[in-house]
Amino acid sequence: CIETVPATATAEGDLVIQVKAVKSKSKSSGKFFSIRSFLMGFWNNLLGMIGFVKFRKAARKNWEERKAYEDLVRRKAMEKKLAKAQQQNPNNNNNAAPGMA
Repeated sequence: CIETVPATATAEGDLVIQVKAVKSKSKSSGKFFSIRSFLMGFWNNLLGMIGFVKFRKAARKNWEERKAYEDLVRRKAMEKKLAKAQQQNPNNNNNAAPGMA
C-alpha cells in the first residue's frame, strides 16, 4: 500500500500509521496429478488418435479426388496447346508439344 504523506505532517508532531496485519494463507495445490486426471488425459489422447485416423481416411480420399482432377486439367491444357500448335503450323504433323521439338 502506498500513501502520500504531506510535508507539513512531520512539522506538526508524530505521524502514526496503522497497518492491518494480514497473513496470506498459502493453499496447497495437492498432488501433481490424480489418478482421475491421468485416466481422463489418457482417454482424451485415445479419442484424439481415433479421430486423427478417421479424418485421415477422409482426407486421403479428398486428396486422391483433387489429384485426379488436376491430372484431368493438365491433360486438357496439353490437348489445347497441341491443337493450337497444329493450327498455327499445319505442315508440322509430329505431335510434340510446343517448345519440345
